[in-house]
Amino acid sequence: MNLLLFRKIIIVSSLTETELVSRLSEMVDIVDIKKNPFAYSNPDQSKKYIGRIESRQFRIHRIVIGMNSFLPIIRGTIIDNFSERIIELKMRVHFINVVFLLLIAGIAFYSMIKNSDSDFSILIMIGLYLGMTIFFFNQECNRSIKDLEDVFID
Repeated sequence: MNLLLFRKIIIVSSLTETELVSRLSEMVDIVDIKKNPFAYSNPDQSKKYIGRIESRQFRIHRIVIGMNSFLPIIRGTIIDNFSERIIELKMRVHFINVVFLLLIAGIAFYSMIKNSDSDFSILIMIGLYLGMTIFFFNQECNRSIKDLEDVFID
């Protein structure tokens, strides 16, 4: 298990760049979130991912029913290497999760400094939250990696 809140994956494919982009387009609901902020409310049900694809680069994340704050944001680059294509994937946790974790940790440390007689139960709660975030983020990464390997590997 990866103990960080980001991952870098390399997938090697024998497909051409146009085939890769075509396969990716079949599974991604292409939406510009900046122009259409309500795109999440009505995604295409036949697609597994939502995001954008620009020639050799893409930024996507999985569509889920309900709420899941542990979904990785996936940035990918397709690199042409003579007889094969290299797909470099960078996955990271959403920025809001990091901000929330830092906010909770800051409040906890401030509380511990302010009250010298405080117990360490708040640190245990922060550890549990961090552990839960890492565990569920890795689960979602593994699901996304499996989906993307099925698309990119012939």
